[in-house]
Order: sequence, then structure tokens, then C-alpha cells
Amino acid sequence: MIDKTDIGIEIINALYDGDLDRVDEIISGGIRSLDEITPKENWSWLHKALLGFGHTKMPSKSVKYLIDKNIAINAQDVYGMTPLHYAMRASNADAAIVLLEAGADPNIPNRDGLRPLSMVGYTKERLDVLELMLQKGGNVHHIMGDGTGRTILESREPDESSPQWKIDIYEMMKRYA
Repeated sequence: MIDKTDIGIEIINALYDGDLDRVDEIISGGIRSLDEITPKENWSWLHKALLGFGHTKMPSKSVKYLIDKNIAINAQDVYGMTPLHYAMRASNADAAIVLLEAGADPNIPNRDGLRPLSMVGYTKERLDVLELMLQKGGNVHHIMGDGTGRTILESREPDESSPQWKIDIYEMMKRYA
């Protein structure tokens, strides 16, 4: 008997390998569907693909493939996390860019008030991600979800000992404030 979990792992592995023909082949077998949402976590295949386990990052072509299969890019899981939250947490700048270009919203808060825009430190070496978030409507005036009452911009204000990447992030955010 074919195990659905094993098939799911095979799909994720093919996505990580960028072997989209293999994904199509597996799906055509009819045991699993790209429309599936996990009942407990409320994860789509896009969520699962971007969870960020290990050191390997989901290739952007696999993210685009899933988006092209009409998987909702702003869907929130049980934690309120969107695929963009997971791409940011996994430091997957290329995936974040694909999501943003497809219409992912950088302002959606998770259940703790964390927004993808406030997670830019995970991609600090890629200011193009921050710039695209801001161009796509990222609002630096949203209140952080950390209970301090500070805005995202205020939370990024550097001090005299801040590394250059923190200064660069703050300066870019100020330009869009």
C-alpha cells in the first residue's frame, strides 16, 4: 500500500531539487493533490515548502511553480503565518522576492503580531528584499508585535554600536516612511 506521507515527502524532496517534472508525475498519480491543506496546521504546499528545515533553501523556481498552480500566497496557517513569513524566517531571499512579485502582502501579522516586513533582519545581506517589500506597500508605521508599542521603523533605529546592515535597513525604511 502506498503511504500518503511518503508521497508527500517525495513531493517536498522533488520541490527542493527543483525537479518540477517529477512533482507533476507524482501528482498525476492521484494520491496527493497540490490543493491539499493540512487539517491541523492549515499548511498549503507553499507553507510546507518554505518551512526552512536544514541548510537547503527552496529554489525560487519551485516557489513560482506552486504559485502558478494557484496556491494562495497570502493564506495564513494556524499560527497566522503566511508563506512570506516562512520564506523570511528561512532567510530565503529569492523565495521572498518571488512571493512579493506575485502579490504577497508584507504587512500581514501572525497571531503574535509579527509581520514579514519586521523580519528583514533574516535577509540583511539582501536589501533588495526590503526595498521590494516597501515598494509593494510595506508599512514601517505598523506597531511591532513585541509589546513595546514601537513601530517597525522605531524598532530598527540603530545606535552608535550598530553594525552597518542595521543602519542600512533603517535608512531604507526611513526613505519609505
